[in-house]
Amino acid sequence: MIGTATWAAMVLAAAGAPWRGAATAQVPAPQGDSLTAAARRAARDWQRHDFAALVAGSPGLMVRLGGAETSAPLAPEQAVLTLHAFAGGADEVRTDVTVVREVDAGRGYAEVQRTFVVRGTSARRVQTLYLGWRREGGSHRLVEIRLMP
Repeated sequence: MIGTATWAAMVLAAAGAPWRGAATAQVPAPQGDSLTAAARRAARDWQRHDFAALVAGSPGLMVRLGGAETSAPLAPEQAVLTLHAFAGGADEVRTDVTVVREVDAGRGYAEVQRTFVVRGTSARRVQTLYLGWRREGGSHRLVEIRLMP
């Protein structure tokens, strides 16, 4: 779980980073699964609305969507239901990883911009998701999903 102060520090640390465009790794990839690879898989899973794959292996997720904050991490099954309820009525046009940062050896985050159309409309909308990871062993485990206004 990433605390509010830590999250703010990560966002501020990225202030000089490119906020639009191709995925960018800010540190060399460690052995095993790189954070950039994890972010790209997450964007692909979101694009496909494959939320079970998105949260697979997660020890629990803090989910903050649309201003509502959870009081405790959700079990992966609960997170899948929450994400389906949130995004199920939309058709994803594209999802782009715009920033990838490792905060330290065990934590990192990615910014993913999603462009979507709500079913029944033709207007494109854009939202920014911040995904937080914790490194465990040779891979990154998703531990937080936040929608930023």
